[in-house]
Amino acid sequence: MLDAVRQVTQPNVIILHNENPAWPQSDKDWAMKFVEMLANGLRDEGYVVEPIKFFDSLAVLDSYNPRQWLIWNWGEEMAGESWTEPLVAAEMDKRGFAYTGASTEVLKFSNNRLDVKQRLRDSGLPTLPAQVFTTPEQAAREWTIFPAIVKGANQHASFGIGGDSIAHNPDQLAKRVAYMRSEYNDNSLVEQFLDSREFQVAVWGNGKPEVLPPVEFDYSAFSDMRDRLYTFEWKFDRSSRGYREIKMPCPAPADKPVWRERLEKTALEAYKTIGLRDYGRIDLRMLGDEPQVLDVNPNPDLDHISVLYTGAKLQGLNYGQMASRILQWAAARMPK
Repeated sequence: MLDAVRQVTQPNVIILHNENPAWPQSDKDWAMKFVEMLANGLRDEGYVVEPIKFFDSLAVLDSYNPRQWLIWNWGEEMAGESWTEPLVAAEMDKRGFAYTGASTEVLKFSNNRLDVKQRLRDSGLPTLPAQVFTTPEQAAREWTIFPAIVKGANQHASFGIGGDSIAHNPDQLAKRVAYMRSEYNDNSLVEQFLDSREFQVAVWGNGKPEVLPPVEFDYSAFSDMRDRLYTFEWKFDRSSRGYREIKMPCPAPADKPVWRERLEKTALEAYKTIGLRDYGRIDLRMLGDEPQVLDVNPNPDLDHISVLYTGAKLQGLNYGQMASRILQWAAARMPK
């Protein structure tokens, strides 16, 4: 059962979203497509909606009353700087606005992969051992488990993830660690790469959050191990082979009901352990019959193929109804 959504006077809604002047027009158009999809869906549910774009300041909010306007937070960066999502939330906090999704503190915490893994492990949740390396030489000297995967230590989601993130030996590992330093100025988190079945599980709600049906990322069309992961390119490039050929059955796994039960239980506990609110997504792979948490994602993507929307549709909800439910959880935090 979903936790009861507190009945509040229906607020006006600001859809706060980025627009970077440096983006090509095609990227601006693609981003606006989803802003318009959200705005239209909420208007169909009876909301007054105002999309507001920003780049390096939230002064655009200063003429709005936080007691009358609720913010749908799609602000992912400040002034074009990566991993500044917590700064956006902090600026909304200063102005007294309630907003959808994770708090400033959780957004900041979730950017540190090792801290997230340690909290999961301290709570008894399954996640693979990992180590953070500052130099290629250190990684090549100290890491011994292959194949390994290299991720940005202070990033989350799929940024910096590509086929070359998988290393089969110390030389490949060192090369990728050097790449993460040169391209992202980041340390590298290294862990074992599980060439196994991958699932993403959406969770939403507060108090008594609900797990939506797991979605499997089926890589059966790909023979090369380096292609069997959800890279940044395959997530966002509509012309890529992965975008077109990765299958996403839901609910999954249809052939392993015990796995599904374990996936859902693990995802729910990870959501609560990291302190997500309103909605989130947990990424997992199987180690034998046991799920391992790969990533915990506050404010995950909500496009037309997103894991959360896929699960919501199975409950009979359209896009606007899904978004309205998230808004009502956030509205309970509006100032009186």
